[in-house]
Amino acid sequence: MKHVLRTLTLALLVASTTVSFAQDEPDSYTAGSVYRVTMVRTEANSQRKYLEQLAEIYVPVMEAAKKEGLIKSYTILTGSFGNEQDFDVMMLTEFENMAAMDENPEREAKWKAVRARVRDAKGGKAAVDAVQESYHGMRTMVGNKLMRQQIIKP
Repeated sequence: MKHVLRTLTLALLVASTTVSFAQDEPDSYTAGSVYRVTMVRTEANSQRKYLEQLAEIYVPVMEAAKKEGLIKSYTILTGSFGNEQDFDVMMLTEFENMAAMDENPEREAKWKAVRARVRDAKGGKAAVDAVQESYHGMRTMVGNKLMRQQIIKP
């Protein structure tokens, strides 16, 4: 009986602590979309050609993924270098939430179908591979990260 009382008391203490922590969450913002951010450094005088190559495969895949509901949106940003290690192209892919990025058989099948449709429309695997191989001489991947949008309440 004493053991049961201790367990019950501990459970109540944990529950009341959890409630008080939940009340401490800020009311000034809410979590929004999740973005996969890819940062790329193009080689000298290669940014224009790199963007043209992205238009061949990357953009059609993103457009098809958007139509399939796999992503909410995508954006490509360009800029100048801030220093020698900086990037000049940033690609953002917007997802509804973290769960929308989870791997599951249905979602993976949709992605596979999207890639296959684009590959077939662009002349097959060899043509797509050639475009993707051309990226190597034009750019260096600087990094990838996930970021969550924070919607500040007025």
